Amino acid sequence: MENIKAYGICLYKKSKTSTKILLCKSVKSNDRWGFLKGVELKDEAVKQTALREFIEESSIPMQKSFFEDFIYQKNELKDIGIYLVNANKIKNLDNFFHNDTLHEGYLSWENSKVKFFDIESLPLIKKKQEKIAVKIIEILR
Repeated sequence: MENIKAYGICLYKKSKTSTKILLCKSVKSNDRWGFLKGVELKDEAVKQTALREFIEESSIPMQKSFFEDFIYQKNELKDIGIYLVNANKIKNLDNFFHNDTLHEGYLSWENSKVKFFDIESLPLIKKKQEKIAVKIIEILR
């Protein structure tokens, strides 16, 4: 049996003093965070799944042309692929956030919080996404 496939986006912002990535905390999670992603629909292309899921979970406008590196992690039941996207490509991104936290009005029902974290002080990451997080940090450093 083939594993479930889930795809999404890691939005990142770089400044002279820090690099931050956008993570979400599911309503089902007490303390673990992950990337904005979701399961592919039948006959849906990988990039389309990533785009659809990111917009559904954040309401932030996004285009496939913004996609950069693709990081993939095979897991026992669910394989996960994440595209990197530079936040500078999104116009008026700050309107969606207050102190690096997505305004509640933009949250999907699936997440209790969506927030930017400095890669030097990340929260606990969901186990199925830990290897992806390590690879993303390596790329962004």
